[in-house]
Amino acid sequence: MFKKSILAAIILSFFLMLVPQAIFAAPSIVDQSALSKGIISIHYTSRPDTKVLVRISKENVKYDYTFEEGDQYPLQLGNGTYKVLVGESIGNNKYKVIAQEQIEVKLADEKTVFLQSIPLIDWSETSKAVVKAKKLTVNKKTDMDKLKAIYAYITTNFTYDYKKAQTVADTYIPDLDEVYEASQGICYDFAATFAAMARSEGLPTRLVMGYEANSPETYHAWNQVFLADRNEWVTIDTTYDATRVQGGQATDMFKNADEYQIVKVY
Repeated sequence: MFKKSILAAIILSFFLMLVPQAIFAAPSIVDQSALSKGIISIHYTSRPDTKVLVRISKENVKYDYTFEEGDQYPLQLGNGTYKVLVGESIGNNKYKVIAQEQIEVKLADEKTVFLQSIPLIDWSETSKAVVKAKKLTVNKKTDMDKLKAIYAYITTNFTYDYKKAQTVADTYIPDLDEVYEASQGICYDFAATFAAMARSEGLPTRLVMGYEANSPETYHAWNQVFLADRNEWVTIDTTYDATRVQGGQATDMFKNADEYQIVKVY
């Protein structure tokens, strides 16, 4: 439950002006050293206060990110051919291309990408939510037990921040340590924290954005988790469930996927 698509709505129009082909003969700024994990990095030094965007596309699907040195960008659309384009702002919503590259992705397991840290789910082993996840799951033997422990923690301890939902910027990305300390946030905060905790425990987890049937006009974020023993992705919505759980209302952890309309998957 937040105002707009976060990174997808950063760029209402991404106009790219082609520059001379010679620039593409320069050394690649696209780092593929972690390609086996389904992620890439960009190494580029821009002018101060200059906006740089990274566009990753496969067939007709495009994902746009605001560039930050050190970020890892996911190739989450399955195996195949991706195009990576890096553009530098020249003003008036126009960008010049500084690099473009085609990448072939052939992962042994396409779910690997949903275990990684990415800009929208920025975590490490020292992240507070991740440290908590390890404590919660230390004696848990199965993926289901781990999942239940993480789900129970968030739905019991996190509350929805209605004020933040009204004031959050379109470019907002959760700082997971801040969210954990506050134990409250918008749906994006809930879903990103849940994803970080679950991924850190080896559970392939998607952060999904789109719409839920009961609130079809409200842009929302939730999760999907792959359960190996069931060989399927299950839908989990900690935001709505936190309100139900804390209100003493019984609710199933797994939701009906048909009641959710997916727009973006990270």
